Parts: sequence; C-alpha cells; structure tokens
Amino acid sequence: MRGDVVTRLVCSLCCAGALLAGASSGRADAARITTTPTPVRSFGVYVDPWNVTDWAQRVGVRPDMVARFEAFSRGEDLGSFLREAEAQGMASVMVSWEPWKPVPVQLGAAQSLPQRGYRNRDILHGVQDQYIRRFARSLKTFRGTVYLRYAHEMNGDWYPWSHEPRMYVLAWRRLVRLFHAVGADNVRFVWSANPNQYQGKRPWLAHLREYWPGARWVDYVGSTMIDFGGVRRARYQISRFAPRMQILRRVFGKPLMLTETNTEYDGRVQWLRDFRRMLRGMPWIRAVVWSQLKSRGQAHLKGSGELNWNVADDPSAAAALRAIVRDGRRRPGA
Repeated sequence: MRGDVVTRLVCSLCCAGALLAGASSGRADAARITTTPTPVRSFGVYVDPWNVTDWAQRVGVRPDMVARFEAFSRGEDLGSFLREAEAQGMASVMVSWEPWKPVPVQLGAAQSLPQRGYRNRDILHGVQDQYIRRFARSLKTFRGTVYLRYAHEMNGDWYPWSHEPRMYVLAWRRLVRLFHAVGADNVRFVWSANPNQYQGKRPWLAHLREYWPGARWVDYVGSTMIDFGGVRRARYQISRFAPRMQILRRVFGKPLMLTETNTEYDGRVQWLRDFRRMLRGMPWIRAVVWSQLKSRGQAHLKGSGELNWNVADDPSAAAALRAIVRDGRRRPGA
C-alpha cells in the first residue's frame, strides 16, 4: 500500500548514522557493529532498545529494528521506547499490538475467552477509540517506520480476537481509518497469521481468508515461524513451513515479514541453516524478526522442545543467525 521496507529504510539509516556519530564511547561500539549496507531484507529482534547494543555485541550483528509486545490494557503510549530506539539509531520498530488484558499462561484455555471492552465488536463500535487515537499519535512521533502487527495469529484459537472473523475484519478497517485520521503516515499495517501446521493446507487457507481485511487495508502480510520441536519436531521442519509462506505470498499478493521467529534448542543450528536456504529462495520475504521471549505456545503444547535458550549465549547458533542477517544485507549478485 505504501511501498516496501527497503526503499523506506534508506533515508532513515542515513539519519541513524548521524545520530550514532555524536554518541558516547558505548554508542561508538554500537556504530562499529552497525556499519552495513542498506538491507535487502531487514532483521529485527524482540529486545528493549536499552539492551540492543549488548545483544548486538554478544551475537555479533546489529539489528535494523527492535520489536516489542504491547497490550491494550496498559493504556500507555510508547514514547520512551520510541525515543530510545531513535537514540540507538533504529530506522524502524515493530509493535505486536494486542487488544486484551493478558491472561496468566497457567490458566490455559481461559486465554482465548472474549474480554468485554477489547472484543472485535467493541473496537468496531468505538469503545477503544480514545486509546487508539492516543497510541497512533505516539507512533506518529517516531522518526522512522513503525510496523504495527495488530491482533496477530487471529486464525488460531488461543487469543480472544480469533472470535467473530467478520467483526475482526471490520475492527481492523476502523483502526486503519483512525490512524489515517490522525496523520500517522509512518505506520505500516502488518496482518500476521499463524501457519497452523496442525491443519491441512486447504482448511487452513479457507479459515485464514475469513480474517482478510482486503489489500487496501494491509501493507504487509506477516507470519509466525516457530519450531516448537519436541514430539512434534517433524511438523516444524523448514520443508513444512516453506509451502505455507509461498501460499501467503501467492494468495494475498503482499511482501511478507516473518514477525516472530525462533527454534527449539535441539537441532537449532541445522534448523537455522535450513532457514537460511529457504530465505535465499524467497526474496519477497522482506524482514525476519527474531524472538526469544517467554513462549506461551511452549506452555500450552505438551511435549514441545526447549525454547527458553538464548542465542546470545550460544556461539554456534549466533554464527548461523549472523549468516542469515548478512545474506539480507547483500545486494543481488554480490
């Protein structure tokens, strides 16, 4: 709807270089890691911008964007997060924006129950308009691009916004209109699905289509891509993910972002190498966002593998991840 991530990063990255040039010695270390070509495929990580330099030094590569989750129930704007992201030279941020009051993971199925005031129909009927406008104005102040991943994984059954797909579509469109009304033109709307490997391709796609807001209301299609491993290891191999990514691209016709990516500890290096090969064949995947936050999915999926490991403490996995990031920073034919 408004162009792709590559062209919009050029000017912002130039500004980022100017910011870093005048920073302290700690920031100078960050600048040395940052010196890279403009990315063909950007790389993000779910980490506080206050900690991004430490993360980059430990992994050996600096992200192009930082990402975070934000729940409606907090009622807050993201001013301090955005200001620190700018200070760290970030040209873009991603916000996974969740219309709910988070439910403790130990309550299991209660997580999916509709919550009055946050339901799709409530948002459609204007219950959250005041907060949405305030949040939009906050994002508008960011000197770069904000990728807004609103109400993600809607085609699953573990979040309350999965109820009433038609209301989801209408609520999405209302939200986009509100952002446009306040002039938040730096925001890109990311419609981020789940690959649902437990479903066959046809029922998965048929259900997913019910949530599609329409091409004019979406800038990027996103997808979670997490290898939960364990007893379901075969289900999460790259050879199973790749066809779903191709379907998303073909059916919805938008550039794709992998908005939440991770893998279990066992077999992590090989999975990352396979992931790298997949990305080389899919130049239309414009961003990869790495997440090692506590996983709700791991808590609900009995027999899953170990996701609570840290790539920053794992040299072999960090090397595999660096190779993926560096591939995205090479121009075609380089």
